[in-house]
Amino acid sequence: MFLFICSSLLIVSIQSIPILNTTSSSLPLLLVISFDGFRWDYPDIYDLPNFKSILKRGVRVKHIENSFATVTFPSHYTMVTGLFEETHGIVANTIYDPVLNDTAIVSTMTDTKWWSQNPYSQPIWISNQLANDSNQRRSGVIAWPGCGTPINGHRPYKYENYAAKRPFDSVLKQIFNWFHEPTDTNINFGVVYHSEPDFTGHRFGPISSEMNKTLHEIDNYVGQLLQIVDSDEYLKTHLNVIVTSDHGMHDVDKTRRIRLERYIDTSLFSAYGGNSFANIFVNNISDIDRIYQNLSVIPNYEVYKKSQIPDEYHYRSNVRIGDILIVGKVGYEIITPGIAETESLGNHGYDNRVESMHPIFYGFGPVFKNNLLAEPFRSVDLYPLMSYILHLNQRQTNGSFDNVKHILIGYQQDKFSKYLVIVCIISVTIIALIFTICAYRHSRQLVYVQSNQVPVEYHLLSNNEEAGSNFLVTDSEDEEINT
Repeated sequence: MFLFICSSLLIVSIQSIPILNTTSSSLPLLLVISFDGFRWDYPDIYDLPNFKSILKRGVRVKHIENSFATVTFPSHYTMVTGLFEETHGIVANTIYDPVLNDTAIVSTMTDTKWWSQNPYSQPIWISNQLANDSNQRRSGVIAWPGCGTPINGHRPYKYENYAAKRPFDSVLKQIFNWFHEPTDTNINFGVVYHSEPDFTGHRFGPISSEMNKTLHEIDNYVGQLLQIVDSDEYLKTHLNVIVTSDHGMHDVDKTRRIRLERYIDTSLFSAYGGNSFANIFVNNISDIDRIYQNLSVIPNYEVYKKSQIPDEYHYRSNVRIGDILIVGKVGYEIITPGIAETESLGNHGYDNRVESMHPIFYGFGPVFKNNLLAEPFRSVDLYPLMSYILHLNQRQTNGSFDNVKHILIGYQQDKFSKYLVIVCIISVTIIALIFTICAYRHSRQLVYVQSNQVPVEYHLLSNNEEAGSNFLVTDSEDEEINT
């Protein structure tokens, strides 16, 4: 009886674990906003009330573990493809491709060839439009790197390229206008990029009065976002919103800079990348060891041959990655040939494991838990998260949905159910064990043999006896048995 009760409780407790309902009569709505260079701890350093409001109604992740290189174009493409930079091919803000024998910088990286190096690369805005119910799904993208370029033959349904001086409130107005268009033209997925606070961080540093001013402007934009959502009952009920970033920011100064030409002959190589790291392509493969040795003596910089680049970078298996990679330790900068020095007080692009390189993540809406400060996940995990919210089939990427489930409603049972399951499993196991032991002992009592024979006695062979057997019956015992 007790066994039956425990089994019943176990079934009930398992049934009480919430199961996420992925079916919906309406098309899923998602808005993703990236504020470039928004470091994970800015909300703790500066008083940002509207970001606090998001946490009360949603989720804040402690930080995002972003990918190397921690710069704008590569990081943003990783966010929307779920692929490491060595896989999708946007490996820096300045790229050299030896196969194409061509170079691109941010302002010229508009050709399909740069974004479609890997035919498997598929931004989430394209995945949304290619879903089974694609006749109803439309994506709208504003200013996100690569959004205006056909990528493996596809563009977002609506897009607007980056405009440097465009106020962000006009961007918000535009993206929500697209959500509110008639059902045959409206979008269900919006993606938006804003260049601040990255610009302010470079110019004035991450800890400055200017940064305080910029972050409060962004906080006001977030306040406008919340007002727009709250004023529309349908959006308030159906729209999920992600506010995130690509990387963080660290303070720098001109006393922590090197010029590469002081250490190696500039006629031997070409360098591409940024002020925090550089991909070095040697002109003659026989010069690699000499260049590597010369660079390796520079203090406060990490130098790797391509085969030595740390596995944690996921930054090795692509022709656009140099023969040698040099990375400054956080706060140190590299001035490559032909690049003028600046008076910047902040930079990024360093080792993605450095804390100051980590960006923010906030989420609110019907799929997110409320008032949750959650454990970190990786930038490549954003793609499976967005795929889930949009009810898309999960593509194979470098990300994992398992890493983001903890921030979603329905993917973590309550503590009572969890403990009840454990107690019931232990109880059932103990009862089953006791029942088995009792049954075994009872079965032994039912089996017996009645005999008039006296048990035979045995003794061990001595060392001088023949070893025909390990045991020997005595003569007297043998006679007794045969009578």
